[in-house]
Amino acid sequence: MIDSHLHFWNPQQLTYDWLKYVPAISGRMGPEEFAGAGVELEGAIFVQADCAQALDEVDWINSLNFPILGIVAYAPLELGDTPHIAALKTKPKVVGIRRNAQNEPDGFMTSEGYIAGLIAAARAGFSLDLCIRARQLPELRQALDRLFRAAPQARVILDHLGKPDIKSHGANIHAGHWASEINILSEVPNVFCKLSGLPTEADWETWTPEQLRPYLDHALSAFGPSRCLFGGDWPVVDLAGGYSRWQTVVASSISHLPAEQQTDVWSKTARTVYQV
Repeated sequence: MIDSHLHFWNPQQLTYDWLKYVPAISGRMGPEEFAGAGVELEGAIFVQADCAQALDEVDWINSLNFPILGIVAYAPLELGDTPHIAALKTKPKVVGIRRNAQNEPDGFMTSEGYIAGLIAAARAGFSLDLCIRARQLPELRQALDRLFRAAPQARVILDHLGKPDIKSHGANIHAGHWASEINILSEVPNVFCKLSGLPTEADWETWTPEQLRPYLDHALSAFGPSRCLFGGDWPVVDLAGGYSRWQTVVASSISHLPAEQQTDVWSKTARTVYQV
């Protein structure tokens, strides 16, 4: 198994302002702590953790004794073709870029600077992880239309299935137009969907597999297994039931698929999109 969405952080060495809101996971989270989850991985894709010292974060990850196959690093894409993108080209294992947009105001993703940053990152050969909320999916479509016209070779990964509001809507995938937006987005060939992050979009204490399964089923139907990839979202997933429980839900959702398609979800799609 390749985990396509793994976080590590070290607040004793680097700064993560947002961790003050989640004290349960605000300590150091590295390979030693991950070992306690009891998960066996062939390797993982590290995804940036909104560290204030973004380039130092990459250096720290590269210093760890862990099978990191690729790094999705931070870059301030709203600054356009920023020197930060060129700096990342010199760093080992950096295969992608993520500028978290889930808390940004409307219009952020369609701003000239951000579009220019997306294009520059894609032309530099980086994949693009996009972390947004379901209400932002229409704006994302506008941004991607401009991106793919300028950089048709771009590879885009939608994190956490676009963060549907499961806490409000339960298993009703059609509330809030999430399902229809996913259908439209799936028509774009170079967009992939990360099966990750759903437990923390539901009620952390009371979610059930029956609430999450319809979202996974819909994404798998829309994108197909060859464009879906598993992500554990550790240690954030520990806020809402833990890694093993989430992995079991995904395994149940794909258990009816042929073995080759299950392999797509667990590892092959990650190799393809991140080119590792």
